[in-house]
Amino acid sequence: MASSNGGILGVTNIPERGDLITPFTAPGTFNPSKTAADVLVVAGGGGTRGGGGGAGGAVFNPAHPLPASPVTITVGAGGDAAGWDGSTVNSSVSGSPSVFAASSPITATGGGYGAADSISGASGGSGGGSGYSGSIGAVIPGGSGTPGQGNNGGSSTRPSPQFGNRGGGGGASQAGGNAGPGNSGTGGNGLDYSPTFGSQYGDSGYFGGGGSALSAGQTPGGPAGGLGGGGDCSPTSPDAASNGAANTGGGGGGRNSPIGTSNGGSGMVLVKESDVLRNTSGVWNLQGVYTAVKAGNWSSS
Repeated sequence: MASSNGGILGVTNIPERGDLITPFTAPGTFNPSKTAADVLVVAGGGGTRGGGGGAGGAVFNPAHPLPASPVTITVGAGGDAAGWDGSTVNSSVSGSPSVFAASSPITATGGGYGAADSISGASGGSGGGSGYSGSIGAVIPGGSGTPGQGNNGGSSTRPSPQFGNRGGGGGASQAGGNAGPGNSGTGGNGLDYSPTFGSQYGDSGYFGGGGSALSAGQTPGGPAGGLGGGGDCSPTSPDAASNGAANTGGGGGGRNSPIGTSNGGSGMVLVKESDVLRNTSGVWNLQGVYTAVKAGNWSSS
């Protein structure tokens, strides 16, 4: 239908303002539309061969100031878990940091690795769980978490010559479980950010779960890792533990075999801007475009 405004070419729509969430699962550049945003930065989780891997640090800053210039984003990888090679006690790797490099930067620390036997879990965003000692009755503390980002890993114990029980990896909201005489530690739970970012990201909105740990011969470890992508341990097989979930910062699930390893999950960065002008779908009539541009309500992005 023709008209003096140039003709209606399709469905007429009204400009909309609303929340705009920009996710990063790999390094990239963020171009701000507003002067402030809710920002979540999650680092990579720790790998493991024994105790549960610690979760990557999770840092949430609401209404974080944004610069006028682009922001460089770094997304940390999960730590590898190269298995015991016969000469080194532990060759697992902690997770890598994630960074929102604005003028007020936000850095999340990688999760600590879960230890093989005779040493403590590594410190990190959340600490890794410890491997059991060679001394009967000995308790080895877990790795330390970073305040404001995560929690400590669980301690290990060796109740008899035949077996030892390892500590669970720390999570963003909860420390890793300590081993007891008859159990290894479960992974600490992460935090639920779905009220801000929705449940489509992370582990149904959770990030930063610690990996569960596995016993050495007496009983299986806690089969489920912490909420937020923490790696699970199998209740039946020492080599069936899982990696930390990708883009959650979850720690790897502990294993018992010298050749069994679990990697940490990669991290993620989420940026939520409010009241952003967004183009709606459809073809606009020319008069509508002119009116929106004149009022400052038109975006070409």
